Amino acid sequence: MSKLRELSRETLFGAALLGLTYLAMLAGVITESWWTFAIGAAGSYAVDALLLHRLQDLAKLVQQIRLGITPRALLRQLLVLGLLITTTSATSTGIGMVLLAFLLLFGLQLVAGIAARMLRASRKLPVVTRNIDLEPLNIPDSPPMPLVREPMSRLLPLDAFLVFGVVGYVALGSAWIVAAGAVLTLGVTVLALLMLAWHIRRARTIPSPEQVMEFTQSWLDSYRPEVVLYFSGSADSAYQVNMWLDTMARLPRRGIIVLRERVIAAQLAPTSVPVLCVPTSTDLMALDFGPARVALYPANTGKNIHMLRNPMIKHVFIGHGDSDKIASVNPFSKVYDEVWTAGRAGLDRYVRAQVGVRTDEIVEVGRPQLDAIRTDTAPNAVRTVLYAPTWEGWTDEPGNTSLTDAGPTLIARLLKAEPGVRVLYKPHPFTGIRSAQARRAHQKIVALLEAANKAAGHGEPDTRELAALDRRLAVFDDDRGATDEAHNSREEGRTDPGIIAEAAALADEWHRVYWKGRPDTAHLVIQGPRPSLYSCFDQADLLISDISSVVADFVATEKPYAITNCEGITHEEFRVKHPTSSAAYMLLPDGKGLDTALAAVHLREADELAEQRRALRTYLLGPSDVTSMSRFTAAVDDLYTRAADLRPLTPLGGETPAGLSRP
Repeated sequence: MSKLRELSRETLFGAALLGLTYLAMLAGVITESWWTFAIGAAGSYAVDALLLHRLQDLAKLVQQIRLGITPRALLRQLLVLGLLITTTSATSTGIGMVLLAFLLLFGLQLVAGIAARMLRASRKLPVVTRNIDLEPLNIPDSPPMPLVREPMSRLLPLDAFLVFGVVGYVALGSAWIVAAGAVLTLGVTVLALLMLAWHIRRARTIPSPEQVMEFTQSWLDSYRPEVVLYFSGSADSAYQVNMWLDTMARLPRRGIIVLRERVIAAQLAPTSVPVLCVPTSTDLMALDFGPARVALYPANTGKNIHMLRNPMIKHVFIGHGDSDKIASVNPFSKVYDEVWTAGRAGLDRYVRAQVGVRTDEIVEVGRPQLDAIRTDTAPNAVRTVLYAPTWEGWTDEPGNTSLTDAGPTLIARLLKAEPGVRVLYKPHPFTGIRSAQARRAHQKIVALLEAANKAAGHGEPDTRELAALDRRLAVFDDDRGATDEAHNSREEGRTDPGIIAEAAALADEWHRVYWKGRPDTAHLVIQGPRPSLYSCFDQADLLISDISSVVADFVATEKPYAITNCEGITHEEFRVKHPTSSAAYMLLPDGKGLDTALAAVHLREADELAEQRRALRTYLLGPSDVTSMSRFTAAVDDLYTRAADLRPLTPLGGETPAGLSRP
């Protein structure tokens, strides 16, 4: 599929509008029609605002084809000069003065752009922190973010006063209009430049990057971390580390969260654990983590090597969910000292895969996130089916996701089921990032559910109370752009347990309001971090999913679940290949088997797999008579003790250990 066909309607509309505005200005010049030009110019400024605040995809596209904000502003100025030249009353002196004003404006904006870059550099710390007191660094308050973030997108449109001054002269013949426009444009630009200079001067109190790193090492020396949660990932993978924050906070040992990407630091959920984001590899590798002896890794990424090289620490892969996916037996896992899995299923998975991970390096620790999972279901008027397919993956192997092969078909059959059921559709956060087919299937499911709600007379819910909670929760969510990183790190330097408790209480209240405010017969499309997956589990009587950690987590509820076999093999072969499906009601892409799964939900005696699910729960997640958190804590303590007992080898050039000879 071509890139053009993949563009959204909004993006295509914005592109068409952008083109029309410049065509209108050109038409105004050719026809000597000042009002036609004025309409086009006003439209071009409006589109610039849309590109900055709403049409980000289009903004990236026009930037790639060299039609960014600077070329557009210069073209607009060239066209208004053309309009002035075609005016019979315009003199060569007047045209020259307008041209000089534009050249002076360009020079001022160039200096302002350089100043904005200097300001960003002076306030960009080599680390981003949370729950670490940065008071000694003397970080001043953040400058207005428009001066720091995309400043040229704000400065270049200031030529509007001069542009419309020229249009006013062409329309009315009054030179003072041009002069006033020039004064306003140049004056506001100079004011912005002076503000930048003032903030640059204030930022001189911030120590150099080398001094900041020295301070960071000093803080590590005083804090003396024992356990490190290390994470690196893309902007949309923050959920993988967020799921471990509560576990880290509950560990009795001193923990620290080490991140590598600034965007992940901005999206990290509230936590009381100190957070240290070190984007540069040389900075990270130069840090001494002192008594830290255990490092936990939720994801396999290339930047893990920068922590793995530390021989004083035992490195453990904990993942972000157990499943039968090939990613759960990544050969890269053998670089870790240990691999921790939820239950015996994880160990057996590595044994079957034969990827070099030894059985004595695999430790069963349970899944602490599931300790509070509920086994009952919300008392809804109708049975609820949660469809939570995984994403399409990086390859086109059959069975990666049921979304493309079976998703719309399953939803259509669920909507026609008798007795009727409510459908909750929660796609994976990565859905559609690679596959256009997955995006189309997702859009079709959304359309089916919206049409079913409309036919049933379900209107839009009252979201005022929810919106108020969203605004309050926004304070605890990712960086909203009101202040810069340095300011945020300074403000979040001291842990306030009350804030963490408040954020948790607000999240609970948000979920209560969300589910209460929607009819329990209305179908829902659920995307984003809220409602959470586990709150959807509480609502669901049946899960339909794919081979993923969602299935393993849902097994903790001991409620019925179904898996769609899209691999073109028999159900028996599928169950052997994917043990998490051993207690599942198996479906085919055409929906065959769905009636059996729904019958198990409506009639308890029809649920023939209840006993298998209970046995599978122990196999996947470990025994239920002891909490996963206690098992996880014990594993951390055991590994820490064993690591602390080790002594490093004598460095080259040092004293030779007894019993060894050296030529």
